[in-house]
Amino acid sequence: MRSAIRHDGAKALEDAQIRRSVLLAAKAEDIARGADGFDAALCRRMAALPRMQARLFERIAKAAGDPASCGENLRRFLLLPPDARKEAALRAGLTYHLNAFGTAFAREIVEALSGVFGTQAVRFALAHAALSPASAAPLDPAKAESRRLVLADGCRILALWFKSEQMADAWQPDWGDLDAASVTLMRPVACAVGAAAAAAMIAEREGADGRA
Repeated sequence: MRSAIRHDGAKALEDAQIRRSVLLAAKAEDIARGADGFDAALCRRMAALPRMQARLFERIAKAAGDPASCGENLRRFLLLPPDARKEAALRAGLTYHLNAFGTAFAREIVEALSGVFGTQAVRFALAHAALSPASAAPLDPAKAESRRLVLADGCRILALWFKSEQMADAWQPDWGDLDAASVTLMRPVACAVGAAAAAAMIAEREGADGRA
């Protein structure tokens, strides 16, 4: 009985952490659509006040469901800090567009990409190069537009993965300005890339926590 109590208690604490994390990360406009009757400004204020968070969450959950009921991988991803989510998005975007940068296994391309996106992101993309679709439009890592496209598409890829995991739009994180993102993405490919990037980031961060 004691072990069951400890397990249930830990699960309840983790659920609460997920709910609060999702509420604080979600875009105010999306929350407002889920919380029928509240405008975005009010939702933003309520989400910032601990005593109002429960009321706001309950109102949205009635329509959008409980984000803590999502699958295990998404649960673990939601518990990651914002910098880890951004790194996962960068890796996802780079992996998706890897073929657009030319022969990615060529030394000069690897060096150029590493200088822009970082060694870890390039290493992940090369390890998952089989997921990168063919691209008709080449990209240049030296151009700011290419860098913005990679990150914006990475965020959109993770958003598509969230949807494939049945996460309601109201609970989607605020991915930032997606105006630089592609008009279309190959959804099945994007979801596979997003799942792989998320799983790798979870493993890395949880492994680092275990070693600390």
